[in-house]
Amino acid sequence: MLSLRRSIKYPIQSYIKHNVRFCSNTLFQQTSNETKNDHKLSLRQAEWNLAQLRYAEHPLILYSNKLQEQVEFMSPQQLRAYKHKEILKEKRTLRQLQKQPLIAEPQRSVNVDDNNNNNFPNNWMEDYEFYEGNDDGKHPPYGTADNSISPSSVPCSGCGAHLHCTRTNLPGYIPAEIFKGRTNKELQTITCQRCHFLNNYNIALDIEISPESYVETISRIKDEYALAIVIVDLLDFPCSIWPGIGDVLGHKRPVFVVGNKVDLLPRDHNNYLAHVKSCLKDQMLQCGFDSLNIKHISLISAKTGYGIEELITQLHKIWAYKGNVYLVGCTNVGKSTLFNILLNSDYCRPEATDLVRKATTCPWPGTTLQMLKFPIHRPSDIRIYQRFQRLTSERSQKYAENANRRQKAQKTGDINAARLVGKIGRTFVKTEETVDAFAVSTGTQPIVALNERDPRYREAKWCYDTPGVMHPEQFTELLTTQELQQLTPPNMILPRAIRLKPGMSLFLAGLARLDFLECKYVDIDWVKVFVFSSLCLPLVITHTENAEKMYKEYLGTEVLSLPNGNEARLARWPGLKSSNEVIQLVGKYEDAISSEIVLSSAGWVGLRVPYASDCSFKAWTPHARGIFVRSPPLVPYAERLVGKRIRNSLAYNLGKPFTFKK
Repeated sequence: MLSLRRSIKYPIQSYIKHNVRFCSNTLFQQTSNETKNDHKLSLRQAEWNLAQLRYAEHPLILYSNKLQEQVEFMSPQQLRAYKHKEILKEKRTLRQLQKQPLIAEPQRSVNVDDNNNNNFPNNWMEDYEFYEGNDDGKHPPYGTADNSISPSSVPCSGCGAHLHCTRTNLPGYIPAEIFKGRTNKELQTITCQRCHFLNNYNIALDIEISPESYVETISRIKDEYALAIVIVDLLDFPCSIWPGIGDVLGHKRPVFVVGNKVDLLPRDHNNYLAHVKSCLKDQMLQCGFDSLNIKHISLISAKTGYGIEELITQLHKIWAYKGNVYLVGCTNVGKSTLFNILLNSDYCRPEATDLVRKATTCPWPGTTLQMLKFPIHRPSDIRIYQRFQRLTSERSQKYAENANRRQKAQKTGDINAARLVGKIGRTFVKTEETVDAFAVSTGTQPIVALNERDPRYREAKWCYDTPGVMHPEQFTELLTTQELQQLTPPNMILPRAIRLKPGMSLFLAGLARLDFLECKYVDIDWVKVFVFSSLCLPLVITHTENAEKMYKEYLGTEVLSLPNGNEARLARWPGLKSSNEVIQLVGKYEDAISSEIVLSSAGWVGLRVPYASDCSFKAWTPHARGIFVRSPPLVPYAERLVGKRIRNSLAYNLGKPFTFKK
């Protein structure tokens, strides 16, 4: 049950219609050169005139944060804040360059059938140890395919697809120049062409993968007594919970629910993690999971390591060594990243850590194509005790570090200090010498790989990284890799607040749109809307009657930002489609967000509907995908995380994504 405190009160009278001023040249066009040059104007009048000049050339736009950032129309106060922000940005960039001098280029999606897209070295096959070269020194850009050679039974150590050289656009392909004549033991040490390009050249190759193959791979565990760890992207649920996952796993399947990317959620009150767990459990029950089968719910960050040690402890305590463990979930929720972390933790056998290659990870959906696995370390009593001793010895240091980070966040407002982080240690180390399979040496190195027929692994239990399933309500496959990188926030989500009046439409870049239709029972002037998304996605407000015209005019420009590209790219963009049903929201609280509307992969909006009022909205996304109403909201106290309203604007100043209030 959501506990709401009356810490922030806005009486209904504050919403009643009155003369609210906001910048729109369609409603106020009294600015002239005389008043602009009049030095006797008050500061408020001067800022009002600047606000009108900012939108003089954009009659269809009522508000745009991109246009608000135009330096020539900033007030002196805004200009000082802007310069200060730029100085901090330069210092931050300089520190990053000092730590990491080489910055990788953004990923590019390349069609393997297009020979003109040669944005990588021609001698890329020389990266492979077993490539012997051609006599004439010439070969196709992606190598030679040979249908006469049978595929192998050896999976790629990066994505799990079986290695072959038959077709360039199938998972697991490597050129015949490398594949031909290789033994199974040699193939176990190399990755397919797609994983190689992702790891070395940051390029995602387009390959043919049918959705049926995903379901077929996962359905193998339906009749097996095993644990399923269902991973959910907390920034994109319920769109990251595949609707048929319960049927595929079986109704009696024991399940661990893991909410990933918790470090990116804003902290609106001290008990926010328990509230997120409650919301996640409610959503899993709505998706068809039985509460008796949900054995544990964890909140983790596969990027910062938060919650991983607690997850391993619960796996040892609840599941122990009863059967295999499968990491399942939709694409791009962090399965492969979690798999790599568990591979280097107490959950994996120490001697097998260096013999199992890490899974390929990147922002592009579907990097894992078949199952990867590692042997689970049996949690005997003595091992559990040794692990408990290590965690206990580290506990005091952990508490001290967390206290210092919290104190720093409160004093300086540093977002990184408020972010959830965790350390992952190793209690057990390998007791025998093994050859490092990835060591670089000029001499001949023996080929070392995990031998599953070894007597030590004959009765072993395994942890599997399964391929992801593309949710039908996601639209990430419509975006390029560069656009996907802008979609994911790099730090904690900073809520952005705006005022929306009936008859207005809010655009979240070119990816989503929200129309405020009307409000019944109470005659209000505006509703406060909180946007939770990456700051790379700009906000634009216009009249609903001008929304279609404005979208067509500014699509592909900096005002809407995404999607971007040439005319051919924009011609393939499907545009926005509205949901069939009008969303009716009733105000439940006076001091918190009533409900949230999920806009698929773009983010979500929180609506603070006045108490006892009934407001109607309509949401738009590509193909009308991923439009859901979430109640109770994930971040109910977003009011605490935003600043004051900007004068002569529909928007509010940015605040901090964290607070330490109860």
